Amino acid sequence: MEQSFIKPIPSTWQVLRTLLRADSRVQWRQRRALVMSALVPIIFVISWRPLIPEIGAASVLSICIAIGLPAVGLMGYSQTLARDRERGVFQRLRAAPIATWAIMSSRIIVQLGVIAFMTLVTCAVAYEVDKITIAPLNLIALLIGSIVGGLSFIALGQFVVAFMRSTEAVSSATRLIYFPIAIVGALGQIGLFGALVQKIVTYSPLGTTKTMLAAAMNFSTMDSHVLLAFVITLAYGIVFAAIGIRNFHWSVQ
Repeated sequence: MEQSFIKPIPSTWQVLRTLLRADSRVQWRQRRALVMSALVPIIFVISWRPLIPEIGAASVLSICIAIGLPAVGLMGYSQTLARDRERGVFQRLRAAPIATWAIMSSRIIVQLGVIAFMTLVTCAVAYEVDKITIAPLNLIALLIGSIVGGLSFIALGQFVVAFMRSTEAVSSATRLIYFPIAIVGALGQIGLFGALVQKIVTYSPLGTTKTMLAAAMNFSTMDSHVLLAFVITLAYGIVFAAIGIRNFHWSVQ
């Protein structure tokens, strides 16, 4: 009897596990970028310590974490995506019997792990430097809020990569977008640019994320405004992701 040497096609879940291991290793090799992303909210936590008596610990920490999310979801994710596309990584993956959703899901899951790491490190620094304590349930809610908010910025990064082919163009665009989102958004949240800018920032991706994170630290503040912020944040993520994935080019050709 002849023996068949044809190997069975691996299942989608086996492929996803393999992709997760590979993407996690790549992320670990780029740990310098991971550290730099974590430093962004930490710098704000340390420098904004004098604002705690004025706007409250929950508000300060939530803004600081929200500022770090675009650094991971918008800048880190989009630049990795653009670089791998230029190197032909996606062309090779598309030639293999791998579902498209598994390729993108693996990268997104790894980025969500980075977001969770950044959030935990920021909370630890806030405790050591500013003595901001967070109950276990509040910390879990904070992680969930960070992931939901981070997804909207990951989707925004996907949107940028979909319409810009070169890594240099993606890098320039994300830096240009990051400045008004993070800097203007953070300062606008505390009213330094006036009431109109503060209101606009409140309904931006950073503002709605900050609202969710502040409520996660203090459950008594949860109301219809927090629910609205959650819905708006999801809407940002769905719209940007739908457009970005639909128009994404798997190669630079």
